[in-house]
This record gives sequence, C-alpha cells and structure tokens, in this order.
Amino acid sequence: MKRKIIFGVIIFLCIGSAKIKTVKAYTVTAQKDGIYAEAIPDTIIDNAPALFQKSVKKALKYENKYKDADMVTKANNIPYPYDKFIDVAKKIRPSDEIVIRNPFCIYNMRGEGKGAAPSRYYFLAEQNGEKLCYFSLYIDGDNQKIRFGYDKPMDQYFKYDEKTMKDAIFYEIDFITYAETPDKVYEVRNQNDSGNMMAGSDESDQNKIEKSFKQKNYSDKKDEIFAYLKDKSGVSKETKNKLKLELKDDYVESEDESKNAGISKVVYPAAGAACVIVAAAVIFFVRKRKKSSLG
Repeated sequence: MKRKIIFGVIIFLCIGSAKIKTVKAYTVTAQKDGIYAEAIPDTIIDNAPALFQKSVKKALKYENKYKDADMVTKANNIPYPYDKFIDVAKKIRPSDEIVIRNPFCIYNMRGEGKGAAPSRYYFLAEQNGEKLCYFSLYIDGDNQKIRFGYDKPMDQYFKYDEKTMKDAIFYEIDFITYAETPDKVYEVRNQNDSGNMMAGSDESDQNKIEKSFKQKNYSDKKDEIFAYLKDKSGVSKETKNKLKLELKDDYVESEDESKNAGISKVVYPAAGAACVIVAAAVIFFVRKRKKSSLG
C-alpha cells in the first residue's frame, strides 16, 4: 500500500512539473559580437533575450485585446513602446530563431560626454539570419529598472550592412546621431529641430566640447568613447535585484555573480554537513550516557 502511495505521489509531481514548465515556441539567443560587446555589462547582454521575449509577449497581448478597437481606443490604451512594437512582434513565427547581436550605445555629448553613466543600449535582432529590428534596453533613472524600448524611426534609419556595423562607433552631436567607421561618417538621425528648443545657458561651452570632439579622427573618438565606457559602464545591485525579481527563472547571472553563487554553494553544504556531524555526535553521546546509567 505504501509503495502505491509513493508511486502515485511521484507521478503527480511529474505531471505537475510538466504543466508548470512552459515551452517557448521560438528561440532567442544573445551573441556578443561587435566592438561594443566587451564594453557593455554582461547583465544587460545576457538578459536581453528574456527581456525581448517578454516584450514580444506583452505586445501580442495588447494586439489580441485591442485588435478590433478603433484607432483612438488603441492610442489611449496601448502604451509606448508596444504601440509600435506590435508590428514587429506579429512577424515572429513559432519556428523562428531570433539572434540578438551587435550591441552598442550612443555616446551623447550632452549626457554621457558630461560624465553621466550610459543608460541606453541598442541591439540588432535577427530573424533566421535576416534583420528583424533594432531595439534598446535602458535603465530607468527613477526606479533603476531595466526597460525595453523600441523607436520605429530609429529602427528604420539603421539600414547599414554587416561590414559597416563591424567597426562603427556611435555618437550624438548637436542632436544629430552619427555612425562612424574608419572610412566614412554616416548621419543616422537628425533631431536638430527638437534639440534647439532645449538649448540652455551653457550652450556656448557645450558647443565647444562638441566641436572639439567632432574634429578628432576616428581612432581618437573611439579611444574616448571606450575609455568612458570602461569607467562608467555597470549595473547597480538594485537594478540586478529588480531584474531577478522580474525575470525569475529566466534571469541569467553574470560571471561575477556565478562565482559568488559558487562560493555560497560550497559554504552552505559544508556548513550543513558539519551540523549533521555535530548532531550525530550529540545523539551518540546521549545514548552512550543512557546505556552507562542503565548499566
């Protein structure tokens, strides 16, 4: 009878675990290629696939909920960035292999250039070897959470081939985003009109900084950008903890986190074993005293 009960419990647990585990229809992996890969925190790159999948799922939920609604209702109920990202999410099929690669960030002469830490990282998502979209992950300055971003105009502007992306550095000067290779400077996006409205009292000094940077050659610009990234790039403990709570089992630990976890895994079992030995010794000692007293 006991064997039947145990066997039944095992079957129940197996069925339960099978129900809990969800099968992801399409695969998403991250590839650390391009000149920026080593300069961007592993926490950002390694968890990009899970954050991408989560955003696709969320976009499709909005699509299913409001697919028959009018444009005004959609505009009022589907928030950024999912209002535009829905078009990308709908292109993904169950058999697709999505590869997230070519990470980079844009050196902003009005933000990063003043010493602020980089907060937005861009990625190329490929669908079965072809470009699907560019998207971003950024650290929210208010609550330190990592957010998903999708900018349709920006996505449309990034149409450069593999050769261009391989060596390109990205920076923004006077509200114009550039991609520069050893051979050429490309204008990626011009937001000069909106930028002029934001001019402040220190505009003259800012223009000098931007002009000085613009006059540098590709090599010097690259050195400045990567020196800055080496000094400033990183993910705070608060951001990591919030990301762990958000992704749960899908969270990927960085190399440093894995090392620390490895230490914990060694220490705790050792401590547990020591407790077992101590407990056994105490039991043995008590039993021995009882036998001595009886004798």
